[in-house]
Parts: sequence; structure tokens; C-alpha cells
Amino acid sequence: MTSPWSHLRWAGVLVWTLVLLSGCGTGPRYQAQQDDLVATLQFAQAPIVNQSVPVDVVFQRNGQTVAVTTVALDLQMPGMVMGSNRPLADASTDGTHRVNVLFTMDGEWSIVVTGESSQGPVRFVFERIIVNP
Repeated sequence: MTSPWSHLRWAGVLVWTLVLLSGCGTGPRYQAQQDDLVATLQFAQAPIVNQSVPVDVVFQRNGQTVAVTTVALDLQMPGMVMGSNRPLADASTDGTHRVNVLFTMDGEWSIVVTGESSQGPVRFVFERIIVNP
């Protein structure tokens, strides 16, 4: 016969494992709003210098995904003249746009997201994206 404490111990181990795993593989998330249109950037992991990081971009209005085409991200470092780093995102059928970004220096960055919706061009600026060495 097993002790009731052994069941509680295993339940505790399971809970802690789930807590630890829930934080794995998810990086920072940023949102910007323009009128009633919201753009979300979800990094797969925290950005690190010279390491390609997948980023998902989603556009929503009133909680519903909005179709946006020709989505591009322009990575800029305030106060510095950087080379062109403007990757185009690949669209999926669920409205998510995936793009790999590469930051060439540590510090504070801005990302300008542009695209075209049925209501015209969209442009969102995400500031204070922190990149670690």
C-alpha cells in the first residue's frame, strides 16, 4: 500500500514541472495599437545578438484576425545608422506572419512593422526592444 504522502509528492513534482515548462520557449511579447487595429509581436525566445530569432506577427481588430499582406519588419537602432535589415514575413492560413530577425548589436532597438490591409497601409512602431549580448 502506498502512502498518501507519495501521491502528494508526485502531484507536487508534476505541478513544478508544468510551471517550469510553461516558461520555456516563449520570448517577449509586444503590442501596439493604431485606432482599433492591434499588432502583436511574439518572439520565440529573448533576442540575442547575432542569433536568428523567429517572430510571429498578428493583426487583430475587436479580437478577430485581420488580413494584412506584404508584412515587413524594419529593425532600427535609435541614434545609429544601420544597414538595411527589413525581412519580409511569411503568411500562414491562420493570419499569423512568421519572420526570422537578426539583431547585430546589443542594446535598445525599434521595430517598424508595415503591411497592406483592405483599409490601406498599416504601420506600427515597437520601441524599446532590448537585445542582450
